[in-house]
Amino acid sequence: MRVVALGRDPMAVQPVLLLQETGGRRRVLPVWVGVPEATAIELARRHVELPRPQTHQLLLQIVEAFDRRLDLVRITMLRDSVFHAELVFDAETRVSARVSDAVAVALHVDVPIEAEDAVLDEAAVAEVAGLAEALADEDEEAPEESEEVERFRRFLDSASPEDFDPS
Repeated sequence: MRVVALGRDPMAVQPVLLLQETGGRRRVLPVWVGVPEATAIELARRHVELPRPQTHQLLLQIVEAFDRRLDLVRITMLRDSVFHAELVFDAETRVSARVSDAVAVALHVDVPIEAEDAVLDEAAVAEVAGLAEALADEDEEAPEESEEVERFRRFLDSASPEDFDPS
């Protein structure tokens, strides 16, 4: 999975994180997150260094101090409309986490984000009207990329949760 966008749901006035499969069917998983979590994710996406570590960075510093490493983040289930994730450390140590926190941590250390097929089957969408045109493939750095990003932001500004309904 890769973070393709972070925008605002105008109906709920809440940030929505869009994760997309990097292979396979390239389904998109919308995850509504809180404002502080969205801020942490966006700072990590942009590799912004703050004078003091954020909670996610502090967590990673503690992990490093104990000579451990984060190997990947996995979105494991959707229960009662709430996504669940886990941080998978070396030696297969697993720690339960909120998806928003797990994604922020993954972005800080550039580890893979995976989602269980059952979660994608239940909550991901194959195609959202306007999404394909708005997303630029990460591997294709084109001069008009900023225009693509702006079109996607306009899409998010007008999107509603119903736009992501897989039925």
